[in-house]
Amino acid sequence: MNPQQDATLASPALPALVSPVERVIVPTKRRVRVRDLIREAPVIRVLAGRDFKVKYKQSSLGPLWLVFQPLALLAGFFVAFRGLANVSTEGVPYASFALVGLSAWAFFQASLTIGTASVITNSAFVRFTPCPRPAFPVASIIASLPSFAVTAAGAIVVAAASGVLSPRVVLLPLGLVWLVALTAGIVGIVSALAVRYRDIISALPFLLQVGIFLAPVGYSIAQLSPPTRAIVELNPLTGVIEAWRWMMLSGYEVSATPIVISLVETVLLVFAGWWVFSRLETTMADDI
Repeated sequence: MNPQQDATLASPALPALVSPVERVIVPTKRRVRVRDLIREAPVIRVLAGRDFKVKYKQSSLGPLWLVFQPLALLAGFFVAFRGLANVSTEGVPYASFALVGLSAWAFFQASLTIGTASVITNSAFVRFTPCPRPAFPVASIIASLPSFAVTAAGAIVVAAASGVLSPRVVLLPLGLVWLVALTAGIVGIVSALAVRYRDIISALPFLLQVGIFLAPVGYSIAQLSPPTRAIVELNPLTGVIEAWRWMMLSGYEVSATPIVISLVETVLLVFAGWWVFSRLETTMADDI
């Protein structure tokens, strides 16, 4: 055996070449999950308390605005719908009739007003901390519950004093769950879109002013013409208000059509709200 062969036998076998690993990093499409809301409940509770305090901070009347606003709207309805238009309420006292509608509207309006800008007003948290971003619109909805509580309590007291309070009022918590779900779906959509399209915040006051007339807050849909009634019934709040009046007012004849339409729209809006918010959440820090 020659020296060259000895060197070949003594050298270890070279390892096979390993192909390089290619890592591709792509942005995620969705990061939040529904279970995150349960885990972040303490954060949501703190944010809700802060939003409620900030809303009435440095205000002379403070929480008394919760009473003044529905009373002012009720007075306006008395003049516009009862005095001028002579709206019929199917034998139900107009104060009770309108207050039930205002209970749903007050909560919806307060939630939408705070919730639409909830992500933008917390821009520092969004940009510099790994905060649970769905907590902001959820906290705004919770902070608006006092608006519902005050107006609903007034509606129950007035209905009881008028003798038209229905035993079905015990079902009102179910009606509140329905309203909260509907509101959460809409707030989820607009709060996410408002981060990218700030025109939504500017247009919101006008939309709410028009929206109160597109929902049967101060009038009955039974008196509307067929084309107008078809348009009003497409409003998801119409079914909620009609169901609430059936729950709270004895003798009120309710139509099933707007309730069915509203239930279907609520389910669609809840899924759409979560889908839109979870998809746009990944780019909020850049868009804000």
